Amino acid sequence: MADKAWKAAERRFATDVKTRRKPCDGSRDGADFADGLCCYQLKVRKAIPSWLWTWLTGIKATGLMSTPKLIGVLVLKHPRQPDDDALVVLTWSDWVSLHGDARRNRG
Repeated sequence: MADKAWKAAERRFATDVKTRRKPCDGSRDGADFADGLCCYQLKVRKAIPSWLWTWLTGIKATGLMSTPKLIGVLVLKHPRQPDDDALVVLTWSDWVSLHGDARRNRG
């Protein structure tokens, strides 16, 4: 049976942070993969709002033009939503560069 694209993506992303994809055997508790710092759920979707990519591209460009170069981070929240519940969006490559070695981060 051919590997599903989403399953292969979960494996690739898990490898990026030096861990493995969790099997679908009831042990994942909603996480596709986890490391010593975070647990992750990956969603591969055709429909992601285009404005999100526009804003993220803009803030990334701003960060790259600064001295020193900075990582662009997009913060999203609803009106009257608690600030602590806002979402932080950055590219996966920027996250991996910030993340470091998961094995080293384990307490």
